[in-house]
Amino acid sequence: MTFAKLSFLLPVIALVAACATAPLTLNDDLVVPGERVGEVEIGMSLAQLLALKGVPRKTIPIEGTAATTYFFEGLTVAADDEVYWIIAKDRRFRTASGVAPGVEQIYARASFGKPNCVVSKGPQTVYDYGNFYFGIDNASGIVEHLGVQKRTHTCRK
Repeated sequence: MTFAKLSFLLPVIALVAACATAPLTLNDDLVVPGERVGEVEIGMSLAQLLALKGVPRKTIPIEGTAATTYFFEGLTVAADDEVYWIIAKDRRFRTASGVAPGVEQIYARASFGKPNCVVSKGPQTVYDYGNFYFGIDNASGIVEHLGVQKRTHTCRK
């Protein structure tokens, strides 16, 4: 191989190697059960959450705990020192199968199969899958929100 060819290939190889090791971006609006909603991850520190999302629109202490509920555009997040649940109400947040707020209940149920439990309270029903759940409006049959936790508590008696 000539020096000219080698000098051309070295920068190309370096560029490809850099791309292969570039950090993963989570700014994709993807809902991953038990893990994250977009760039907000279960287990991230409160400081990281606030640095990422900025000042919340509203905060409400969670009674009987050291945790607080933080309201951001399209997301509601509960955290004490770390994020432990995330609720997505904005249609831009979706699972890999396309389940998002605004889709029909039948599509969401078909995508996730049999839930661990189903709980109806007033005008809403929640379908719980262990580390993910969705709530539907009983009158319309439309998914209103998606929830992510390491382990949900809907099925607890």
